Amino acid sequence: MARRTFADRLADLDQPDLRTDEEEIWGVLRAALSVGRVVVFLGIILVSEFLEEYFFNGLSVAIWSLIIGIPLFFVLSVAIILGDSKFPKDDKEETTVLRPIQQRV
Repeated sequence: MARRTFADRLADLDQPDLRTDEEEIWGVLRAALSVGRVVVFLGIILVSEFLEEYFFNGLSVAIWSLIIGIPLFFVLSVAIILGDSKFPKDDKEETTVLRPIQQRV
């Protein structure tokens, strides 16, 4: 696989971005959803570990964190999957693994 040099990467920064406004918005929103999903996951673990002895409405706060956190994690994951299906990446660059004879330099 041919590696791109640092100069090539800097030259690519001068090229105009061909993404639409919707794709750029989705990129920012996807990043926020991904960070939120990690925060939810870590929050479930931390709340479950540290608030096990406290109770709310007859259930431990650790159980409440699971009741609320697991569906929230799945909702965020589904939102990311649906957004990715609406705005697919167009990486047309073929690698040497896919086309070993055509890509050799």
